[in-house]
Amino acid sequence: MTAVHCPICHRRINWTATQPYRMDENGVFELLVRDPLESEESWRDRLITSYRPCGEAGPLGQHMLPYDYGDYTPVTIGMIGHAKAGKTHLLAAMISRLCSNDTALAGLGLRVGPLDLAIHQRYVTNYVTPLITHRLRLPQTRANAVVEFCDALKVTNAHNQSFAVTFFDLAGERLVQPNDDEVRFYASADALVFVVDPESLPSRPGQHVPGDASFDVALRRLDSRPRPAGPSFLPVAAAVVVAKADLVRFEDATVGDWLARGSGEEEVALGTVEHESEDVYTYLTRRGARQWLRPAQECYRSTLHFASATNGPATDNTFRGAFRQCRVLKPLLSVFAMTGILDDRLLGGGTT
Repeated sequence: MTAVHCPICHRRINWTATQPYRMDENGVFELLVRDPLESEESWRDRLITSYRPCGEAGPLGQHMLPYDYGDYTPVTIGMIGHAKAGKTHLLAAMISRLCSNDTALAGLGLRVGPLDLAIHQRYVTNYVTPLITHRLRLPQTRANAVVEFCDALKVTNAHNQSFAVTFFDLAGERLVQPNDDEVRFYASADALVFVVDPESLPSRPGQHVPGDASFDVALRRLDSRPRPAGPSFLPVAAAVVVAKADLVRFEDATVGDWLARGSGEEEVALGTVEHESEDVYTYLTRRGARQWLRPAQECYRSTLHFASATNGPATDNTFRGAFRQCRVLKPLLSVFAMTGILDDRLLGGGTT
């Protein structure tokens, strides 16, 4: 078996020798012990809702992973962007679309379900349902929240290969701190979604505006990893997403044209990613936002996208009017193609 590492702290785990634990009604983990008279079916039923620790409690902490996490190929995806970039809304919209299992997704051969039902239900309750069903603006992620993956999904492709996909969405205040030892997902991240806030971009070309510090920190911390793709590129896939693109759709015809194409069928047609990436690159260059293009220039594979999780701003913490999700799934599917979940040939050679 391939070595298993905790996606939170990157500690190596002796997976087959690690004992299962069960969470009791008070949220306390206790060792799961098999009754000598228990049937195999009953035992496996209890195992499926159990966890394995990444190690003993200590300076790195102790993190409980879904019991079958190590049985699948791990893919860790992190959201990068400052506190008001729209990371949380974008990720909730992405996961909502991904877990819909609609016919367009079925055409790609993807089957998606929770890796751990309790974790996924908590994420849906706290983020997906308030945003998608009730149209509520989500609160900002707390800067002092415990570092952990916010959702974990089992994604199976057309070749019947299954992947344990974990998502990290930390507060922007933590992502800009270069020495936060608790933030370790960079060590195992397979892909990062760099969320560009169009309201933070220069108002005119040539204007000096600092870039997003969270981008700089992420790229700097990735710099310590080995570079199998060559000395010039960081070993992580990157999707650069101009989120909240609805705010600038009437200022730039290119943005408006792409948002207008956000049908369910087009969103899974990855052959358009090359064209979209070129247009986003041109848009950011024209806005004088070259600093926000660093992930596309420095990561070994990258795509660029326009997206909107809500299609408009909130009024009194509620999204009204023509509320919908525009092009939120395409960046995630592009990440899947760049990390081997989907066939990368679907991108049509469009990654940089």
